[in-house]
Formats: sequence, C-alpha cells, structure tokens
Amino acid sequence: MARFFEGRATGAELTEDLEGSEKRFSDVASVTRIEDMQRDFTVTREMAITLCDAVLNGEVEPSGLATIGFTLMASDKFSWNGEDILGEIIADWSCPEVNYPLTIENVKRFRAWLTGSEAYPAKSAKGEQGSRIVSVRYKNRRDPSQT
Repeated sequence: MARFFEGRATGAELTEDLEGSEKRFSDVASVTRIEDMQRDFTVTREMAITLCDAVLNGEVEPSGLATIGFTLMASDKFSWNGEDILGEIIADWSCPEVNYPLTIENVKRFRAWLTGSEAYPAKSAKGEQGSRIVSVRYKNRRDPSQT
C-alpha cells in the first residue's frame, strides 16, 4: 500500500496486493492479513485522493477500500497527522456497513470531501444500526516468509 501511495505501484498492483488478504467467517466476521511495515508512514489527503481516482478509473474495486481502510487503522505504522477529515474517511472505508457503502457514487463523495469541494457531513452520535453488531474485523499479522 505504501508503494502505491508513493507512486511506485499502480492501482492494478495494489489490487493484486489486496487479493486474498481477507477471509470471511460469517456475514459480520472476517480476518484481514496484514504485513506490518518496518517504518512509519504518513498518509496525506493527496494520497487518499489518488486512491479515490484509482477506484474511479476502474483500477481498484470500491470494495478494496474496506481492506485498505482497515489496514490503515489497524497498523501502528500508518498515521495521518491529526487530519480529522482524512481520519474520518479512512474510518468510513474501514467499516462501510456503518455510514457509507463503498459505491462509485460514495467514492466521488469521499474525493469531494478530501479536496474540500464539499463539506464532510456531521454524523449523529448513534448510528442507524442501533445496538446490532454489523461488522467485526480482526488483524492477522502476515509473516513475510510465507508469502
């Protein structure tokens, strides 16, 4: 993922990296295999915009944003330096069941919010789902020697 953000990998290569990284156990439970990086990496709005563009250009499936968002949130190596809107959008990607399903139309919205051409909407304190569990994701550290 960092290679994509740094411009050293294409959207197609990112999609290849995402393949097989998630295993579903039920309608709500899954495990995402993540290979933690050795170094810290700061994600910027511009990088997230590039990712939205890759989705809008058909290089990355919108559903891939769920794995990307979860990886960004679950890894100790990724940060976004207090960028509140970027953090909110990454959280939205990581759990699309709660606020915004990962559709092309919503990716256009994410992009507009990241560029500031539209204001990010306020969220209610209690989600529409109430107290029902809609998603449980676990991180499984990928052993690089087994890939």
